[in-house]
Amino acid sequence: MHARAANTYRRVDLDSAPRSQIVDRLFERFAKDTDVARTAIGARDIVGKAAALDHAMQIVTELAASLDHAAAPELCANLSALYDYVSQQLTHANVTLTTEPLDRANRVMAELGAAFKAAHPR
Repeated sequence: MHARAANTYRRVDLDSAPRSQIVDRLFERFAKDTDVARTAIGARDIVGKAAALDHAMQIVTELAASLDHAAAPELCANLSALYDYVSQQLTHANVTLTTEPLDRANRVMAELGAAFKAAHPR
């Protein structure tokens, strides 16, 4: 019962949140996911690592899919290339069980998240 109520609350919160706040949350969640993946890699927790990296990859995919190439073709092409790079780093971390690719992915996403926040202050 509590899980259903929590899921309903999350859905209402997400549906009513401004788009900029949702994107901001995605960048924050990406950082949490890669932190969980880093810990899981250190512990050789393959299942935990896979779940965290899968979720982080879903976030990157969602951010890339939300780009409006018609509105800003050059900017979107650059962002798309950065999201591709981040995806490659997540895949590399997943395959090699190393954390250095997570560091590279986090740096890119942290810079993008900071730029997004600066462009969309609350």
